[in-house]
Amino acid sequence: MAALILEPSSSSFLNPNFPSNSTNTHRPYLPLTKKSTLLHRIHSPPAPPLSLRCSATPASTSLPGDQDPLPDSSSERTRDRRRAVRLAWEKLVRWSRSWRNKAKTDVLERTNKIVVLGGGSFGTAMAAHVAERKSQLEVNMLVRDPQVCQSINENHYNCKYFPKHKLPENLIATTDAKVALLGADYCFHAVPVQFSSSFLAGIADYVDPGLPFISLSKGLELNTLRMMSQIIPHALKNQRQPFIALSGPSFSLELMNKLPTAMVVASKDKKLANAVQQLLASDHLRISTSRCS
Repeated sequence: MAALILEPSSSSFLNPNFPSNSTNTHRPYLPLTKKSTLLHRIHSPPAPPLSLRCSATPASTSLPGDQDPLPDSSSERTRDRRRAVRLAWEKLVRWSRSWRNKAKTDVLERTNKIVVLGGGSFGTAMAAHVAERKSQLEVNMLVRDPQVCQSINENHYNCKYFPKHKLPENLIATTDAKVALLGADYCFHAVPVQFSSSFLAGIADYVDPGLPFISLSKGLELNTLRMMSQIIPHALKNQRQPFIALSGPSFSLELMNKLPTAMVVASKDKKLANAVQQLLASDHLRISTSRCS
């Protein structure tokens, strides 16, 4: 390495590019020699880091016509992947809707007869709703009041609870439990909780052991504090009687007026709960499923 030799001055090192402030020495500007160039570099501010200089300088000094620009293949691959994902999702949604519609149609096609136990307001509203789901479906209401039975069969009105709402023609009423339960696919229990034990005990001989019971009754039995999930198997003397609980919040008048309503079906059997959901769900009644213990 070549050694740098500096000439001493009376006060300090002088930059040969600038005149001194001393009164005794008045140097003219000196031409840049090798020695003065090195001194200039010493007194100059530090150069920026190499990384900054590299980023500021262009990456290539070739002319525009030297080579063709490469296509942005990464963005094209990203667009292709997004398009493929979108098409797959749309296909899955269409398949899911078609499967649901097919399953819904299968449940209605397999169901030929439904029985509703009780001729009260909610039992009547549920019977009318189910009857409107399929015109060929036979819906029987088991009632105890002969006047209500006659009003439903002759005038298609429940004179006691819904005298201004016309009922579907495929909804019929009877006071004979054997006729009502014969060949039924589903049974809707709409008898009040406090009378359910005695009522079910009287019709237990006509109930098929595999007939699904859909309970519309709510509350506890006062004497025993039992729920409907306990009352129905005990009264029918069949602990394996299929049971589904149907709860609101909902009102019978909402069903009759076809207002937007939401309900929940719960059962230990998931397939049975899904079947009841497909049986009852409509454009104005939303049914959700749950699992009960």
